[in-house]
Amino acid sequence: MDILSQIVKLLYRNKYWLVILPILATIFAIYQTKNLTRVYEVSTTIYTGIASGFTIESGLESGRVDWSTVNNGMDNLISIIKSKGTLRNVSLRLYVQDMMYGDSLKDNNYIQANNFRNLVRITPKEVRALIDKSSEEKTIQNLNAYEKATPTNFVYGLFNWIHPHYSYTALSNIEVSRLYNSDMLEIKYSSNDPGIAYNTLVILNDEFPKQYRLLRFGETNDVVEYFRNELARLTLKLRLSEDTLTQYSIDKKVINYAEQTKQVTALSKDYEIMYYGILLKYTSSTTMVAELEKRISEQAKAIEKNGIFLKKLDEISQLSTQIVRLEAFQNDSSSTYSNTIKAYKEKRNLAEIDLKAYSAAIYDQKYTKEGVASSSFVDEWIVELIEREKSTAELKVMEEIRKSLDQQYVYYSPIGSTLKRIERNISFTEQSYLSVLQSLNTALLRQKTLQMNSANLKPINQPLFPVAPMPTARKMIVLATLIGTFVFILSFLILLEIFDKTVRDKQRAERLIPAKVLGAFPRKNRFRFRSYRKEYERIATNYMANSIIPYLNPKEKPDIINFISTDDGTGKSKLIEHLSNYWNERGLIVRVMSWHDDNFGDSRDFLLSNNLYDFFDYDNEDIILVEHRSILKSAIPAGLLKEASLNLVVVRADKVWRDIDKIAFDRLKIQANNTPVLLYLNQASRDVTESFLGLMPPYSKLRTFVYKMIQFGLTSK
Repeated sequence: MDILSQIVKLLYRNKYWLVILPILATIFAIYQTKNLTRVYEVSTTIYTGIASGFTIESGLESGRVDWSTVNNGMDNLISIIKSKGTLRNVSLRLYVQDMMYGDSLKDNNYIQANNFRNLVRITPKEVRALIDKSSEEKTIQNLNAYEKATPTNFVYGLFNWIHPHYSYTALSNIEVSRLYNSDMLEIKYSSNDPGIAYNTLVILNDEFPKQYRLLRFGETNDVVEYFRNELARLTLKLRLSEDTLTQYSIDKKVINYAEQTKQVTALSKDYEIMYYGILLKYTSSTTMVAELEKRISEQAKAIEKNGIFLKKLDEISQLSTQIVRLEAFQNDSSSTYSNTIKAYKEKRNLAEIDLKAYSAAIYDQKYTKEGVASSSFVDEWIVELIEREKSTAELKVMEEIRKSLDQQYVYYSPIGSTLKRIERNISFTEQSYLSVLQSLNTALLRQKTLQMNSANLKPINQPLFPVAPMPTARKMIVLATLIGTFVFILSFLILLEIFDKTVRDKQRAERLIPAKVLGAFPRKNRFRFRSYRKEYERIATNYMANSIIPYLNPKEKPDIINFISTDDGTGKSKLIEHLSNYWNERGLIVRVMSWHDDNFGDSRDFLLSNNLYDFFDYDNEDIILVEHRSILKSAIPAGLLKEASLNLVVVRADKVWRDIDKIAFDRLKIQANNTPVLLYLNQASRDVTESFLGLMPPYSKLRTFVYKMIQFGLTSK
């Protein structure tokens, strides 16, 4: 409660500062904001379709939305809108538009007249000459050609300087925000020119989709172009590889390598069986011929020397050779030699019959030595001989066939590995071709999706030309000035209250010194309430006398009251005068002693005395009021302090309590020992004295009410 009371008193004590200064600051703020710039705000809403829009990929993937991708896409789009490249194009187009359609005499929907005049004023002549009012595109081309990245170039500096309408600093104030978690963006822009604010967003709505397509298509176009080039290269490589395979197959006469080698293997197996069958017949017939020739050696020699016999035997051998050759080809399912083989076999049978008949006719010897008929051995020999010749002819043919098959193996073996190598290269190229083709299809699909997404970048709320400015912040500025000034002053006063070492009132005196404050005497009022000065002194004197009475001891006359100060000019003499007169009026015998007297002060008797009786004879006084010199200039004997009923230290309320004052006061308390040492505030303000004396006149209703509030008499009567 004490703290709250101190705060209330602080506010009341500085009421004029807390009222007048905020009011003055508020009036100044009102004056300064009378020509506050009017701001026009324009907004537009863009539908992006990134989250909910339909694309080619919508039906190819799961129905779940990848919110991370969506958020990334929205962030990228916002960054594109606020990028320097986009805003630079907006700035240039806006400048060209204003230069082409602005009017220096009246406002229009493009730019206000005063802003247009300022724009023309700062535009150099050579730049104005580039403005082609018949073609906006031609003007933009002229300015782009004129622009150079130098500080003195007007077109370059227009965007990079601090122009209020066309600079990056101004255009970067465009606000782009996502509406909740939707795929819509809200774009806001404010300017002091309604036409510029409106046309800035109109141009921006046309410009940022171009930048979006340029950036996104630039990525996909490079990817698509790469895959197309790679696909063309692989197509050519695949065609060359296939042509190489075709030409190699033609050169090597390969139609179906697997089937051809399979047939060669099958023929080799069949011919191998035939070969060993013929070899068996040849071996058997050769053995039989040799055995029979032993029995009919003479006849055999005679027959073998016969030219006709040999000729007929050779004919049978040739026919057998032809038959074997044709039968070898007969194994091929596509062969049509059946009739020819049949004819050759008939000829061979006739030749065998003729040979047997001829051999029987040329020999007449009938029996051998063993008594067996020679004709039967000759016939058998002829048969085996014919069989041997047939086997010999067949073996020759089969040897040729085996050699041919061996050549086929030698021929086809390298062809197989070469074909596999070529086919493997073709397969690898084909897989690469298919992979690149799939990647190209994916890239084209992505490109088409981006085209559809960029087509979705459409405003659903077009920018509207602002017809009225936004409410200004003038009220807020004035209110903030009022509150801010009040808070600043209050904070300053609180800091002053905390760190100020001026004695001022009871609470601060008891905190700084510390000692109990007996009372306070008011200072003279120069203007207000000066007519009540005598009344204030009377009330204060009465309170001071009544406050001292409890410390007096009538049984031990006289009661000595020491008036002490740490410095000169504290008003001790005036207080003693008021107090002496007050008690004299009431019949008390009061004697006043002062250091101004010749026998009192810095004399030897005074400095060495233990009490007043040593150099002063009492004369039936009731009270002795002793005014001492300031203790910083003259010491007070300890005996004089101890014999007193009260040591009253007078302190000016409007003076600072110094460190030297504290040292002197602490020494005084030690010297006084158990004798009371109290403080008395002089030259105190009326508010301070009222804390001791109560409400002082005049007693108006307002002052009475304020006093009750300060004393927290909220419900008192």
